[in-house]
Amino acid sequence: MTKHILHVILRAGLPAFVLMFQTGCSVFQSSRAIDMAPFAENTQLMFAEAAKVSRPVRWSELKEYYSLPVVAGFREKAQPVIRGLRALVMYSNQLVALNMSAKSDKEKNRLLAQYLREAMTKVASPAILDTLGVSPSLLDSVYSDIEHAPEFREGIAAASPLVSAVVLALNRGLDRIDEEVPLAIAAVDREVELKYADKRRNYRGLVRMQTETQYAVTLLYDARKGDRAALSEAMEADPSVREFITSPEKATPAMYKAAEDALTQRLERVDAYLNQLKFEKAAYLAKQEELESLRLGIDEKIKVARNAVAIWAQSHRNLGDGIAVPPLFDVVGMAGGLARKVVPLP
Repeated sequence: MTKHILHVILRAGLPAFVLMFQTGCSVFQSSRAIDMAPFAENTQLMFAEAAKVSRPVRWSELKEYYSLPVVAGFREKAQPVIRGLRALVMYSNQLVALNMSAKSDKEKNRLLAQYLREAMTKVASPAILDTLGVSPSLLDSVYSDIEHAPEFREGIAAASPLVSAVVLALNRGLDRIDEEVPLAIAAVDREVELKYADKRRNYRGLVRMQTETQYAVTLLYDARKGDRAALSEAMEADPSVREFITSPEKATPAMYKAAEDALTQRLERVDAYLNQLKFEKAAYLAKQEELESLRLGIDEKIKVARNAVAIWAQSHRNLGDGIAVPPLFDVVGMAGGLARKVVPLP
């Protein structure tokens, strides 16, 4: 086959050889076509991930702090990202539907530019786009390139600058959310600690008293068995023992009993107080557990959103370039590398 091609070139001369490349001879040029299946499947994946991100986190034990200003501000910053993800899902579904339609490529590209324009208004405000270097004139230029592309695939490829802008805009929004997470968590934690500060202080004091009293009781037991050093230590450890035993040398069984009874009664009272505080302790621990769960849940949502956007962008570029690749189902694994491959804006 190679010898035949070389024979044709030699017979035709150099001008014909050059013409082969200029005209795109099929011997050397590979054809590109739209492989919509991976993009459609990745759109379904993104829909599922966007639903996870937009699903409100559960505020059960902490619902009394839901209306804190810093928490409300956090929710407000999350809304643009949620709207942006939903807009991408809508645009992607429209793109898939266009490919399946019987419309001409010219009409498909006209509608593609319209759908992308609508999506961009939800993904980022003009002010944010401007900070990313996406001016109104650039937007108009890209939309024009899409509309005037000769083929539908080329119209999709012409959208690449805005695909990069989408990734940058949504990641910037996710960065703002990421920065707010520690502030919101810390604000709720302060409120919880303030509410339970006295109760926790009382609980710690009671536990300390319980431990010290149990130690004194143990020393008295050893003293009754004949360990006089233990009695002196008990009187030092718990001065209340002196109310019943004034001197180790003069201690009597009745004195020991009186001291032990007093300490035992104290242990019973302490135990009753601790039981009363058990409910408060359980409520405090439940709030702290939910707070940590909230933090981890929000961190996971941010990671999912970043990865879903990266996968969507790479899939969109593959679609426009006519690259046939399998769907990128591994959201966490695949997107970690994809996020670093985002084409910067011109």
